[in-house]
Amino acid sequence: MEETLTHRQLQSLIHISNVLNTSIDIDTIIELIMRETISVVEAAEGGSLWLYDKNKDCLIAQSAQGVFYPKIFQQIRLKPGESMTGKTFEARNSLIFPNEKEIKKALTSLSSQNSELLRRSIPNNFSFSTVISSPIFLKGKCIGVFTLDSFQQSKNFKPEDTHLLEAICHQAAVAIERSSLYKEKEETVNSLSDSIEAHRTLANLVLQGEDLHSILQYIHQWIGQNTFLFDDLGELMASSYDPSLSSEILKFVKQQASVFMKSPENTLAVKETEIDGMPYHLVSLPLGSKPNFLGLLVILSTKKMADVDIAALEHACTVLSLELFKEQTLFDTQQRLKGEFVTRIFAEHMDDALIQKAKSLNLNPTRNYITIIIEFSTNSNNKFHPKDGLIRKIIQITNQAFLEQSTKGMTVRHHHQIVVLLSYHSNIAFSLIISRIKERAKWIQQEIMSRKWEVEVAFGIGRVKQGILNVHKSLQEAEKCLKFIQRINWENSIVSYTDLGIQRFILQNSEEEVIDFINEVLGPLIDYENSRKGDLLKTLYEYLEGNQNVKRTADALHVHINTLNYRLKRIEEILSIDLTDSKQLLNIHLAVSMFKYVKKHPTDPF
Repeated sequence: MEETLTHRQLQSLIHISNVLNTSIDIDTIIELIMRETISVVEAAEGGSLWLYDKNKDCLIAQSAQGVFYPKIFQQIRLKPGESMTGKTFEARNSLIFPNEKEIKKALTSLSSQNSELLRRSIPNNFSFSTVISSPIFLKGKCIGVFTLDSFQQSKNFKPEDTHLLEAICHQAAVAIERSSLYKEKEETVNSLSDSIEAHRTLANLVLQGEDLHSILQYIHQWIGQNTFLFDDLGELMASSYDPSLSSEILKFVKQQASVFMKSPENTLAVKETEIDGMPYHLVSLPLGSKPNFLGLLVILSTKKMADVDIAALEHACTVLSLELFKEQTLFDTQQRLKGEFVTRIFAEHMDDALIQKAKSLNLNPTRNYITIIIEFSTNSNNKFHPKDGLIRKIIQITNQAFLEQSTKGMTVRHHHQIVVLLSYHSNIAFSLIISRIKERAKWIQQEIMSRKWEVEVAFGIGRVKQGILNVHKSLQEAEKCLKFIQRINWENSIVSYTDLGIQRFILQNSEEEVIDFINEVLGPLIDYENSRKGDLLKTLYEYLEGNQNVKRTADALHVHINTLNYRLKRIEEILSIDLTDSKQLLNIHLAVSMFKYVKKHPTDPF
């Protein structure tokens, strides 16, 4: 190529190359190319540089100099093959349009809109006489076109002008690529700078004691996308998102968080999805690592997130992990201090040291106290030892349920149970306290069930005791309630000691002793029922429950009074007793009551 260039043109090319190296701004580069090229090509009185927009499939003028009105000219959008410039792009070769005839022929390919814009962009006393156009190549792809125009018949482009223009286009491609790379690096540097600043701001928020909701709000504002934070159980801890998001989308995000947590992998995940016909990108970033998994940061984005943004979010996860770890450490410290206090109560170390410990925990030693023990199981028969994260969550729910503003107390983990200690004024009726506790216990069970944690909880509730030195008695009663629930497999998993009544006798004796007593009193009747499968045991139970009222019992059994009288007579014969004898009736009543709650009885008439 150099052999076809004159010495002056070579000097001009070197000069243009030097000029282009003075800037890395793409707009400045294009203006320099235009100005210097028009100055060194003798026939050029104007020109335009076009870049191809792949998304719009058209050439867009980046600059127009000479006789053109730039603001109008740069509105033109040329399709490949349209006008002289479009034909050059399509041909991928330099083209010369040597006269008005060839130019007019090429201009007939213009759309009506582009034709009108071109007419308005050129003064009336100017018309094209010669046009030369060369493609701009970058890495084998045509990225644009450089077009030079002459408006005087006396000035024509020479063949060597084509070679010079091609060489300038090559220089332009190198300069444009260098500018683009710099811009990308600059954006990366700016993004990294923003990331560092965001990381610093997040750290400051933590140091200032801001909660997780404030931190999530900042992340939302920073990245401009919907942000969600889940704990290690998949519960939503904090969020900041567009209020227009539908409930279906929010439900989908929670489901995806649950799916991620069940995955054996614990790494960054990016998923493209469509919700309600709209495309989304779901980015899931774990906090902590298994087995010390702390939670999950989920970003629901309307666009694909850049790698640098995801890297910045990973920095944010470090800050969130530290905040969660700090909260867990604080929680564990408080639990340890309260746990030491409860351990002393379990050990019955009721002394002045316990009173001082109570005062340090803001508990008045003279108030009334009641204890609740919560025990876990997968079903009514099997005990269950939940993970630490689940224990923490249930303690939070328990605090929400019991520790109202007017109620003092504490909730603490003790081995694989949760112990609740509540304090009340002496002017509150005991029956009202028990009623309120049962209502809140049912609410806790419903909350656990709604979260599908696959765990059941039973509540043992002691009686109200006066003063902190007597609270161990309430604790023992709560333990007996749980023992009763487990022993008899009772459907009601919320039991207070006042509910037990005569059933306390069962707890004070071994099951073998209880069964021996039942067999001594009811043995012949049980054997009779097993052999004939009658209704005598059930009849006896209803008769005693109905306070020996014949009519009430007959109605309950849906039988005639004569039938009932026959059955009662038969019971007396089998057991060799008199149901009107108060001493015999007391033993019968005790045996029937306990028989209902013993798991190893041979039949179940009730």
